[in-house]
Amino acid sequence: MKKLATIAAFIAGLLTIACGDKDFRSYQSLVERELKKPRVDSIFFGISLAMPVKQFYVHCWDLNKQGLFTDGMGNTKINYQLVNQELDHPADMNFYPAFIDGKIASMEVLFQYHGWGPWTRELNSDKLLPDVLQLFEKWYPGGNPFISMEDPKRGKIYIKVDGNRRIILGLYDDTQVKADFSDLSQNTKL
Repeated sequence: MKKLATIAAFIAGLLTIACGDKDFRSYQSLVERELKKPRVDSIFFGISLAMPVKQFYVHCWDLNKQGLFTDGMGNTKINYQLVNQELDHPADMNFYPAFIDGKIASMEVLFQYHGWGPWTRELNSDKLLPDVLQLFEKWYPGGNPFISMEDPKRGKIYIKVDGNRRIILGLYDDTQVKADFSDLSQNTKL
């Protein structure tokens, strides 16, 4: 729980610095309005915020048996392969949640095109980011749109807040795009 609070404070600090006071105040107002609305817990593939840890493992095991999920990076994440023209090129989506009190409080997701190498510029993360943004606009069509903000370290990031669920999407490094799903009701300072 301490780790999640530290990460949340760090993100709030980055947003304040990155966006300037006016943009950050607009963002804070959006969060305050959304937290008064009904919960939005869906993440993807039947996984949701506040899902109990045991239910998460059983659900993922069932999807693994169906061939949808496999072992991910370093056997510490779950992998979903985006190969059915979901993106411009086949890609991997690796994810794993953080739990608070035995329930999902946040989810970190990393996307990377297959075949990336220093010589394959068309597979760099700066090409992948708009592709993932377009996919997320299909996966999460309702509610508020994604808003863009500038972050001094990550460049342009995209944020969507619906109810208690916040999604932040941005570059992670030259190869990967990172999406962070958070339950804002776990830390209302954001």
